[in-house]
Amino acid sequence: MVVELTKTDDVLLTLSRTITKCIEGVESFQYKSKTYHFIDNFASAQHMKCDVCGNLPIVDVSVIRNEKNEGLNLCNDCIDQITSKTVSSWFKENRKSRQNILENRIYIDGVSSILAAYDRDKLQFEISSEGVMMLQKMFVQMCNGSDLRTKDKQLAEFYINQNLESKTAD
Repeated sequence: MVVELTKTDDVLLTLSRTITKCIEGVESFQYKSKTYHFIDNFASAQHMKCDVCGNLPIVDVSVIRNEKNEGLNLCNDCIDQITSKTVSSWFKENRKSRQNILENRIYIDGVSSILAAYDRDKLQFEISSEGVMMLQKMFVQMCNGSDLRTKDKQLAEFYINQNLESKTAD
């Protein structure tokens, strides 16, 4: 059985791979005379406490481990202070991008289909070169996790409906 990925699935997979690169990009660091490594960051479904400052509850949790495999759960402020990097803001942005991509799934897949058909000269309805350029620009923004404006959603819906209507007319 072959599972075909939608364009949205492909975009989400690409985004998830950036998480590993970000984690690997945080070099080892010292905390209380021990060397730690950044292991993970996640949005917790349960209330957790920061093992460094005691902040409760923390929703965004960063996990660090030392060479003895002792782990600590940190809040955003503590991970940023200990690593001397703005790790927490990158993960917040990543989660927001993921949320936007999921919310725009129908637009990403629909516009992707239209642009692919246009490139193959198989589009079954007329679209101006200006319309194509607008869709291409919007498509890139959606794939980058940007939030769509109402007028962009309306434009995407218009062309997606045009595409559906032209296919049902055949």
